[in-house]
Amino acid sequence: MAVLFLPSSSQCLFLALMLFLTNISAQTQQLSRTNFTCPVDSPPSCETYVTYIAQSPNFLSLTNISNLFDISSLSISKASNIDEDSKLIPNQVLLVPVTCGCTENRSFANISYSIKTDDYYKLISATLFQNLTNYLEMEDASPSLNPNLLPLDAKVVAPLFCRCPSKNQLNKGIKYLITYVWKANDNVTIVSSKFGASQGDMLTQNNFTDAANLPILIPVTNLPKLDQPSSSGSISSSKKLPVIIGISLGSAFFIVVLTLSLVYVYCLKMKRLNRSTSLAETA
Repeated sequence: MAVLFLPSSSQCLFLALMLFLTNISAQTQQLSRTNFTCPVDSPPSCETYVTYIAQSPNFLSLTNISNLFDISSLSISKASNIDEDSKLIPNQVLLVPVTCGCTENRSFANISYSIKTDDYYKLISATLFQNLTNYLEMEDASPSLNPNLLPLDAKVVAPLFCRCPSKNQLNKGIKYLITYVWKANDNVTIVSSKFGASQGDMLTQNNFTDAANLPILIPVTNLPKLDQPSSSGSISSSKKLPVIIGISLGSAFFIVVLTLSLVYVYCLKMKRLNRSTSLAETA
C-alpha cells in the first residue's frame, strides 16, 4: 500500500524496476529447470558426457564437431558407437566426453571457443552448442568482454551444463549423468529407453515442466551403446568393399557360366544340323 503514496514519476520508476527484476527472475528460472549445483558429497571433477545432434551444413562431420569441443574425433566415435570415418546423418545423436567441475558451486564443463565473424553469445549457445549452455552463463564466464561487441578471434568460455554423480548415486551404481537437451516431442519413456536409463531416476533428477530446449540430466549405470545408423541401418565404408568385390565376382562367374552354356548349346545345334545335312547328302 505504501507504493500508492509515492509521487507519480517515482511510482512509475519503482514499477518498472519491479517488472525488470521479475523478468530477470523468470528468465533465470526458465534457463535452469534442472539442478546443476555441485552436490556436497560429489567429487570436485569427473569425466562425463554431453549429447550433440549432428546438423547440416557444418556439423555432419566428426572433425568439425571435435574441433568445436576441442577434443579428438576418435573419443567421440568410441563413445558414440560409430567408426571414426563414418558419414553422419542429420539428427544423429552423439556422445561427447567432457570434464565436469565446480565453478562457484555450479557444475560446468568449460569449453574454449574463438569468436568468428558475426558471432554473438545467443548464436554460439543456442546454435553451435545447441543449448548445452546459455548466453547468460557465457557472459558471466567472460566478464571482461562486451557481449554486444565481441572482438574477432577473442577466446571466450562456453560453460556446458553438467554434473558429477553424488556419493549416494555412485552407491546406487550410477556412473554418469549425461547432459541431454530436451526436445518438444520427447518423452521420458523414449529417452530413457534410448540411453538405457531408469525412468524413476530421470524423474527424480529433473523437472520436466516447460523443459523443451533446456538441458536435463540422464543418470546411467553404464555408458549407453547408442543404436546408430552406421552400425544398424547401413554398412560402413570399410565393410562395403568386400561386399562389392563379392557381388562383382559372383556376377562375373554367372556371366562366364551363362556364356559357356550358350556356346555349348550353339555348338550342339550346329553339330546336329551338320549331321542332318550329311545324312541328306548321303541319301
